[in-house]
Amino acid sequence: MMRQSGFSIFIGGSTPLFILFLILIALFSFYIYRFTIPRVSGRIKYLLFAIRFLILALILFVIYEPVLTLINREVNESKTFIYADNSNSIAAKDSSKRSGQVKFILDELNTGSGIRTKNFSFGAKIDSAKTDGELDIDFKEPLTNFSKIIQHIRKNSGCINSAVIISDGIITDGVDPSYYAERLQVPVFTIGIGDTTRKRDIEITDLLFNQFVYAGRPAQIEAVISNFGFADQKCRITLSEENKIIASEEIVLDAAGVNRAAFNYKPASGGEKKLTLSIAPLPGEYSSANNSRTFFLNVIDAKIKICIVAGAPSADLAAVNDALSADKNLRIKKLVQISQNKFLNDESASVIDSAEILFLLDFPQPNSSPGLIEKVLSSISKNKPFFFLLSANADLSKYASLAKYLPFTISKNTNESIAVQPELNAGEYSSYFSSANSRKELWDKLPPVLQINGEIKAKPGSTVLASTRIKNVVTGNSLIISSDLGGSRVFSILASDIWRWQLQTAESNQDFFPNFMNEIVKWLSLSDHQSRFRITTNKKIYSPGEEVIFSAQLYDQTMTPVDTAKIDLNISHNSKISELTFISAGNGIYTSSFNPSEPGDYKFTGKTNAAGLTNNAVSGRFSIDEIPAEKIDTRMREAFLKSLAIATGGNYYSIENHSQLAGILKKLNANSSKESFSKKEYSPYRDEWILALIVLLFSSEWFIRKRTGMI
Repeated sequence: MMRQSGFSIFIGGSTPLFILFLILIALFSFYIYRFTIPRVSGRIKYLLFAIRFLILALILFVIYEPVLTLINREVNESKTFIYADNSNSIAAKDSSKRSGQVKFILDELNTGSGIRTKNFSFGAKIDSAKTDGELDIDFKEPLTNFSKIIQHIRKNSGCINSAVIISDGIITDGVDPSYYAERLQVPVFTIGIGDTTRKRDIEITDLLFNQFVYAGRPAQIEAVISNFGFADQKCRITLSEENKIIASEEIVLDAAGVNRAAFNYKPASGGEKKLTLSIAPLPGEYSSANNSRTFFLNVIDAKIKICIVAGAPSADLAAVNDALSADKNLRIKKLVQISQNKFLNDESASVIDSAEILFLLDFPQPNSSPGLIEKVLSSISKNKPFFFLLSANADLSKYASLAKYLPFTISKNTNESIAVQPELNAGEYSSYFSSANSRKELWDKLPPVLQINGEIKAKPGSTVLASTRIKNVVTGNSLIISSDLGGSRVFSILASDIWRWQLQTAESNQDFFPNFMNEIVKWLSLSDHQSRFRITTNKKIYSPGEEVIFSAQLYDQTMTPVDTAKIDLNISHNSKISELTFISAGNGIYTSSFNPSEPGDYKFTGKTNAAGLTNNAVSGRFSIDEIPAEKIDTRMREAFLKSLAIATGGNYYSIENHSQLAGILKKLNANSSKESFSKKEYSPYRDEWILALIVLLFSSEWFIRKRTGMI
């Protein structure tokens, strides 16, 4: 790698004038110390001249506001990054043959002349090769995450000329990265390992359900069932709650290979419910491991009171109100401002107090009264959950009073609006809401909305569910953010004109917008604002061998994060108990991890020694599947590997023709120098040390003159 550096200086004014003033300052400084009373030595005279010149030059420096730009140029001899699949699915069938194939391909590419390589293995994470270049491959990784490969390539794009993925293409963690791979500008070549032959099998391929439902009200749970080789045969599908069968239905498997089975689930009580959909195995079925799916639902007990506070009537207000009004479990009041102290239908601001959830739309506006803003602030300061829509019409000077309760910050605002589209973070979104609304292709088709043209960033601890995209380029701004810190839940959409989302989906998917709004309400309603001590897991259902990540939050009576407490965790499974201790990550957040050894249901209880808590113990649960995700369907996903390669300008190769790849990699490595430039701007005139230096120099000059008795 060759590195070169340089710099440039920009000044906010005429350069010739700046130089002229600098010369005049030098002449003036020399002139005033040419003769002194009394006479002093030449050394002191020149020292005083230098000090005076520096003082005046620094003042001129501040006036002209110079900017120093440091430019760093790097020339890298790039390499081919090779990613070898180390997941359990590779060794599921013909394990010795497949592992031999992977190692043979690695040896062939690494020893090929003219190909500079760097090796990695991957599963749930990316692992580098050892110092001697050897990969530690044992095919024991419990999950396969392709999106992390794309992230790794993007992060190292300055030193990569191409990438090779050796895999069966089975994704068991993360999302399909094909869409993100299109932007890599690095060709990715895939080599398929495995068997593409389809076996006689029945599988539950998808579940459609709402993450949050109401007690005593039917909620639909739909299973998508695929079959191969069992056309026109009957099978029985059952729905179980907490391992007890509550519904069963017999279906005839369609010759087209796809069936849908729907159940009306009516929970009797509130709380978290574990549900399982399963299909009875049929004779001759290749595997019954994919015949069942387990999931958790949150059941809400009572009707929810909502107050919509709007700074003015708007199309967004109408769209949100219509979506929420469609749910009979919601009691909605509207406080719509039509002048500073006048509200639509003469509604009173007291409705804010009785509401369980607030929806703030186009608020605050320039005519929003201080009394109304104070009323809202008083309510949300008590940890009342709320929804916030950042409108282009909002008064940002008044927004500042709400800022500390919001999960985002705004800077570099130009007081203009730009059209943006949502770039869904599907992994985060699907962990919050139902699968029906978390399909990325649905969000990609939504029309643009208007966002303030500034830098909008999520605060630490918040979750970005969607970023902004402008003409297919993902920006660094956030669009949809949620926050669940300090016992209070906040959901924010950082744009206006979301009524377009309702209009756009009215024909193709008329339930999208109402479901989206209602799921926001249900998520907000689960705010445990009485609890200052909570422990959660990063998932509810884990694959065997997968690590369970625990996160704890702890706050004192004033909701200030507590970082010095001790938190212990007991995890029980059957008669076995495991003990863990949390480690503080700062800001009231603690973390710990656990590697379960057996499948089944696990319960955990956490305790803390923090003082002042009414309840210093919390509990929860999670489940470990009996069948590893990597073992459910071991058929190679050739179509995915092909589409991933083509999306990046690469190509797909089978075991039989992979030798053709070496020649292509040699050409890519032959002209593989990559230039990268980075620059840092430094504005020294903004630093306090400049003022301090000027004061210090004036003091030094005065001190020397005083000591020498000069007039």
